[in-house]
Amino acid sequence: MISTTTTRPGTQTTIPATMTTVRPTLAPQPSSIPTGTYTVSNGNRTCIKAVMGLQLMAQNTQKKQMEYMAVNPNATQISGSCGTVQSQLNITFSGGFINFFFLKQAPTYCVSKIETRLQLSSEGMIYYAAIHEKLFTTKLGNS
Repeated sequence: MISTTTTRPGTQTTIPATMTTVRPTLAPQPSSIPTGTYTVSNGNRTCIKAVMGLQLMAQNTQKKQMEYMAVNPNATQISGSCGTVQSQLNITFSGGFINFFFLKQAPTYCVSKIETRLQLSSEGMIYYAAIHEKLFTTKLGNS
């Protein structure tokens, strides 16, 4: 059974424990990457708006090859936080998550950390990765 949940920015939805979650399957070749719009708001103020396609790559050590999984934006839950210095975008999907940490250091704004986790029940493997470096730096007011 596949559970698909979409939430509005700034809200959280809990999936009942009685539901079965189907874990994603990695493909041996990259597939098309659907684009989604992900927003985090504090009241009526949007602090993060990201329009992007997300694809995870994992090294399959048994098959000794890279495998790929595109995130379906229509099957995600969005949460996060808006801060004066740091804001966070959390994207949860069946079998994993991707978290983006945004850092404001006048006169610039950047992604300071990305972390992801992917659990594949078919292989019994859990993949985790984190990048701690300044990415996508831009001046305040730009994107």
